[in-house]
Amino acid sequence: MSAPSHHEVRTPHSGEILKRNPPVVREPLFRPNVIAERQSQWLGTVLLAPTISHSLFVVFAAVAIAAILGLLFFAEFSRSEQVNGWLVPEHGLVRVVAPQPGVIMQVHVRDDEMVTAGAALITLSTELRSEASGATQKEIVRHLQDRRDSLIAERELHRKLLAGDVDGLTKRIWARDAERNHLAAEIEIQRSQVEFTRQVAARQREILDSGLTAAHHFESAESNRLEQAVKLRALERQLAAVGRERLGLLAERKALPIRNEAQLAGLDRDVAALEQELLAAEAHRQFVITATQAGTVTALRAEQGSSANTSTPLLSLVPANSELHAQLFVPSKAIGFIRPGQDVRLRYAAFPYQKFGHHQGVVSSISRSAVSPHELGAQLAGLTSMLSGDEPVYLVTVRLIKQNVVAYGEALSLQPGMQLQANVLIETRRLIEWVFDPLFTMTGK
Repeated sequence: MSAPSHHEVRTPHSGEILKRNPPVVREPLFRPNVIAERQSQWLGTVLLAPTISHSLFVVFAAVAIAAILGLLFFAEFSRSEQVNGWLVPEHGLVRVVAPQPGVIMQVHVRDDEMVTAGAALITLSTELRSEASGATQKEIVRHLQDRRDSLIAERELHRKLLAGDVDGLTKRIWARDAERNHLAAEIEIQRSQVEFTRQVAARQREILDSGLTAAHHFESAESNRLEQAVKLRALERQLAAVGRERLGLLAERKALPIRNEAQLAGLDRDVAALEQELLAAEAHRQFVITATQAGTVTALRAEQGSSANTSTPLLSLVPANSELHAQLFVPSKAIGFIRPGQDVRLRYAAFPYQKFGHHQGVVSSISRSAVSPHELGAQLAGLTSMLSGDEPVYLVTVRLIKQNVVAYGEALSLQPGMQLQANVLIETRRLIEWVFDPLFTMTGK
C-alpha cells in the first residue's frame, strides 16, 4: 500500500506553501451524479436569450395570423357573370328604311338633329327612263295633270253655266209674273165689261117684255153680253196658262242646281280619281320619307345621289325623352342567379376600360323566356359576334347610372347601338363562407 501524498497549498497573501495531509477517502452513500443534481448551482439553468430577429418573427407571425383571420371573416368576394350586350333607347330605336328601291334625291336632316313627327327626312326617286320619252313616270304624271286640269276647267264651266241658266230662268219667271199682273188687270176690266153688258141685256129684256122696243135690240144686247163673257173666259184661261208656265219655270229653276250638282259630283269623282292616280304616279316617281314620331336623328347613312334599298336603314331615330338602356344577352347557364336590382359593371367597347374604367348599372327587368338568335330580328344582324352560335339567350335590361362617359375631361354622350360587356354581380360572400361553401351545400344551408 503506498504512502499518502501531501498536498501543497499556497496562501494567497504570503505565498507560503502549507502542507496538509490528504483526506481520508470514503465510499459515498449515493451516486455522485445524483448528489450533483441535487446540489444548488450558483450559476443557475442555462437559457437561450431571445434575439431581436426572433421577436420580429413572432410579431410578424402573429400579425400574419390575425390578418389571415381578418381576411377570412371580413373580406368579401363577389361572383359575377360576364355577358355581352348593346345600348338601346328606352322606347326603342326607329330604323328608317326605303319603302321601295330608288335613288336619294335630297337629305333634309343631319346627325343629332331634333325632328318633329311628320318632318321630311329624305326625298327618294324611283324614276324610270326610256329612249323614246325619257323619264316615263314624269310623262305619265304630266298627262294625268293635263287630264285633271281639263276636268277642273269643265267643272268650273258647269258652275258658270248653272249660274247663267238660273239667271235666265229667274228672268223668265219675272216676265211671267209681269204678264200675270197684266192679265189680272185685264180680267178685272173684262169682268166689269161683262157685268155692264149683263145689265144692258137685262134692261133690254124688261123693255122688250113691256112692248116698248123691238126684239132685235134685246138680241143685240144679249149677243154683246155673251161676247164679253167669252173674252173674260179667254183671259182667265190665259192667266191660268201663264201661272202654270211660271210654276214650271220655278220647278225647273229649283231642279237645275240639283241636276248640275249631280254633274259636278261626277266631275269631282273624276278629278279625285285622277288626283289619286297622280299621287300614285308621283309616289312611283318621287316621294318623301317622313318621321313617324319626334326624336333625334342618329346613324345617318343616306347620301344624296346614292341608291337605297328596302333592307338597309337610311337612318335611325331615337325617340324624344328616351334614355339609353343596356340590353344584355344572357345565356341559360348564367341566368339562374340574376335578379332585378343587382349591380352591373359595364365596359363599353368604344371606351376601353383600361383607360376609362367601368361604369355602373342596375338590372331593371329580365325576360321570362329565352329567344333564339334568329328571332331577334334584322336589327341585330351586325351583332351575331356577341352570341354563342344558336344558343338561346335571355334579354336583360339594365338601367344606366350615367348617360355619358367622361373622357379626357369631357362628358361624351353614349350612342344607341354601342356594344358592351357586362359583369353582373351574382352574389357577395365573405371568404370564410366560400371556404365552407361545400359544407353549406351538403347541409342545405
